Amino acid sequence: MSFSPDVSITLTRYAEPNWLFLETLESLSQQKNIRAHVFVLDQQNNEEIRTFCQQHSSDSIYLDYQVIPAKSLSYARNEAICQCQTDLLFYIDTDAVAEPNWAQQLYVEMSKTQAAIAGGKIVPKWHKPPGLLQKSRFVLDQYSMLNLGETTFKVKKVIGANFAINKALLGDLAHFDEELGRQNGKLLGGEETQLCSDANDKGLDVIYVGSAAVQHQVMPERVSFKWISKRIYYGGYSRALRGGKPEPSNGGGKFDGWDYFALLLLMPFYVWGYLQAKMSKW
Repeated sequence: MSFSPDVSITLTRYAEPNWLFLETLESLSQQKNIRAHVFVLDQQNNEEIRTFCQQHSSDSIYLDYQVIPAKSLSYARNEAICQCQTDLLFYIDTDAVAEPNWAQQLYVEMSKTQAAIAGGKIVPKWHKPPGLLQKSRFVLDQYSMLNLGETTFKVKKVIGANFAINKALLGDLAHFDEELGRQNGKLLGGEETQLCSDANDKGLDVIYVGSAAVQHQVMPERVSFKWISKRIYYGGYSRALRGGKPEPSNGGGKFDGWDYFALLLLMPFYVWGYLQAKMSKW
């Protein structure tokens, strides 16, 4: 296929249901004012998804369906880096639905600022009404939410549900640690945080692009205390794998009463995960 894209986009599916994957793919197929090669890296062979990609590819959005080994999220992200032929590579989670101008806004702002990494706005799409714990920004961090307004400015790090890299500017740094990130049902994370830290150390810019928005779907089971405590546990585990001091919150600003309430209930799970990872290294 002869196709000259402005950018590349990638997403991967491990075990998520077809309907969820298809909502994300539908939103990508409807991106406006951009030419994009979309690497659809499926970790299970599925004819329904393959057929959708074939039928919904267009002159501007090419949905390139591929089956890859079921290893991890970081492995899939690195595979996209290897295959990508454009400088700009955009990442979106399987359970995120992109606004029609999402890719175009990331493209414009990254081109204008020459940032090495960019992250966009991430707002929740609840499938069950949120409870008291979800009033805490600390807990919302665990759902990979980020809403810092509509403008563009420099930040220290981005969140993995909606972000982009400039391969040319990152050079050898354009790689994700495959010990981090989701794998085999473990809610590990921190791979994009580590990449941002490496970029900062090299003097490269990381930006937030408020005009590039996605809705992040929150399934009913993820509103439960059981899921949140498990996510917090793996947050501590991931932090220990990356090294450094415990840092349970990804957000900026001051904590409020709901944050302290959530910390009181959930911090033991974070500490336990942190210590478990440390002990596994000894």
